[in-house]
Amino acid sequence: MELRFVLNRPRSSQNIGAAARALANTGAGALWVVEPLGFDRAQAAKLAPGAEQILERMRVVRTLDESLGDCLDVVMTTGRTVPGALTPEQTAARLLSQPGTCALVFGDEVRGLTNRDLQRGAAVATIPTAHKSSLNLAQAVLVFGYEILKARGSAAFPEAPPEPQADERLLSLLRDRARALLLASGFLNPQQPDLVLDELVSLLRRARPARREVELLLAAIAQLERTRR
Repeated sequence: MELRFVLNRPRSSQNIGAAARALANTGAGALWVVEPLGFDRAQAAKLAPGAEQILERMRVVRTLDESLGDCLDVVMTTGRTVPGALTPEQTAARLLSQPGTCALVFGDEVRGLTNRDLQRGAAVATIPTAHKSSLNLAQAVLVFGYEILKARGSAAFPEAPPEPQADERLLSLLRDRARALLLASGFLNPQQPDLVLDELVSLLRRARPARREVELLLAAIAQLERTRR
C-alpha cells in the first residue's frame, strides 16, 4: 500500500521542509503538496537535513482532488473538537489496515482544513492536547508519522478485498452525477444542495463500496437521466 501525507496549500516553504524531515524520521509515507503558496525549494531544504530524498520525490499538485483521486481511504486532520474524531493511534491502525493507497490530509498553518474539506474524508482525526489545541504543521506530521511507525511493527498485512474498492475519483464522479439528477428532481435544496449531498456521500464512504457497486449506481443514474429526457 502507499500512504500519502498531503499538505493542502501550506503557506511556508520551511514548514514543508520540516514536514519532509518528520517523514524521513518516521518513514511513514510519501509527501504530497497541494498548491504550496510561494514555494521555495531552497528554503524548504534548510529545514530538511537528511530528508533530501523525501523532497526530491515530493509530488506537487494543483488541487486536492488530484492528490486523493486514486485513494481508497482518506483521513482529514483538524485541531478543532470534532465528535468521533480519531486519535493518531487509531488513525495509524485504520490506514495500515487498508489494502490500497490512502491519504492523511493536513490544512494550512493559519486556518487548517475548512468544513467542506473535512467532508471530503471518510474520517477526521485530531491530536489530543492540553492548553493549546493547535500544533505546528510539521509537529502534527511527526505525531501521526510516529504512530504509523509504531503501528507498522505490529500491523498484520491487509488482505485484499474480494472485489476492488471504489476510489475517491469514482466517488467524486458519482457525487457530481447524483447532484445534477437530485437537483433536477427537486430532492436537493437549490440554495444549499451540498448539505444533504455530502451526507449521502459520507454514508457511501463509511460503507466502503466496491468499484462495481458504485458503477451500478452510476448506471442507474444514467438510466434515470434518459427517462427524464
